Amino acid sequence: MPASRDEHTWRIISTLWTIVFMVFVVVNFFLMDRFESLNAPLSAVYAGILTIYVGTKEFDRWYDFHDGRHPGELFVIGWTVLVAMLFGFAFFSATPYHVAPETVANYILVLSIFALTQKSKQMHDRRERTKKT
Repeated sequence: MPASRDEHTWRIISTLWTIVFMVFVVVNFFLMDRFESLNAPLSAVYAGILTIYVGTKEFDRWYDFHDGRHPGELFVIGWTVLVAMLFGFAFFSATPYHVAPETVANYILVLSIFALTQKSKQMHDRRERTKKT
């Protein structure tokens, strides 16, 4: 069954904010935290939007509106590559770069949300198999 309109809308918003926030994280990292005052607000906005999107997606899954074609693995891979690269630059560079705590917090949030949605998906699939027997 196709995704609900709400899920589709939040997917677009979430993807755009992911790109915006990742670009900000990289730019701010290489500018030596020049925009530190924007870290917390942008982080909070990103976390909120991602949480709303995932909540909408999971609600749709449990009410059989979710189509399951948009894997969260892409968010996890993107954030893992980004955070690993930033830590690599910070560690190996002679310049005193540092990874903002908000970046680490958002990475942990993405991993946590992914783990929870995977468990929800397993439970949903188990319920569906049980209903068929």
